[in-house]
Amino acid sequence: MPKKDYLSREEQRLWEYIKDKEIIDSELVKQVFPDFKQSKINKLLHNLAKKEYIKRARKDLYYNPEQLRSFHKVALRIRNGYIGLSSALTYYNLITYEDFTIFVITENFRKKIDLKGTNYTIEFIPLGKLFIGFEKRDEMYVSSIEKTLFDCLLKPRSVGFANITQAFYDAKIDWHKFISFFQLTKNSSLCQRTGYLLDLMKKKTKLKVPEFVFRFLSKNIKNPAKLAPNKAQSKFNKKWLVEDNIGEDKILSWWL
Repeated sequence: MPKKDYLSREEQRLWEYIKDKEIIDSELVKQVFPDFKQSKINKLLHNLAKKEYIKRARKDLYYNPEQLRSFHKVALRIRNGYIGLSSALTYYNLITYEDFTIFVITENFRKKIDLKGTNYTIEFIPLGKLFIGFEKRDEMYVSSIEKTLFDCLLKPRSVGFANITQAFYDAKIDWHKFISFFQLTKNSSLCQRTGYLLDLMKKKTKLKVPEFVFRFLSKNIKNPAKLAPNKAQSKFNKKWLVEDNIGEDKILSWWL
């Protein structure tokens, strides 16, 4: 990374202290300059960013691109939440491609932020009462495998059906824990779509799904539901009352 060489004495002192840190904020600078006012601290950080020693994530929050091992940590410092959806699938090695959108699940905050100077975008998605099912791993909060799969089924457009079905096939799932999240919502169409996908996988890939999962999901069948909110040609499944407007060839493209 090209840097402008000249640093003031204060900037040099601060840089020597933070150059091996991943994430830098005002509290960290306070350890070096405890008597400095916030305006002075802001100026020092701004100058280091301007001279390309560090990058700005948001007000009072910066990162060192040469030390940063995961943009997930930066995302969670911008707003409290947990790493979810395809970002959690990546964490668990359930998808292999590099996803440049970092999904952070929040309770009630929604926003999309581009991290300047990188290819990464952070998308914050609120789930309200379903803001649960996460745990601390590697110094950050990540949804459990079961909650990750549930969230992916809740927001399939953010992940893609092929990625979801492949994750089900490769993951080690606690099915009781998985189905517990459905018990917290009265979303019948979610149950129907999930039942249809798992049933399809059981038939085509021999995925082992316990019968109690199908029993619970089938009890919530109500009105016809589309697999995806589009007007594409569909095939109706009478068992689950689901219009498959995606197609088996796309849902199981990794298998067929």
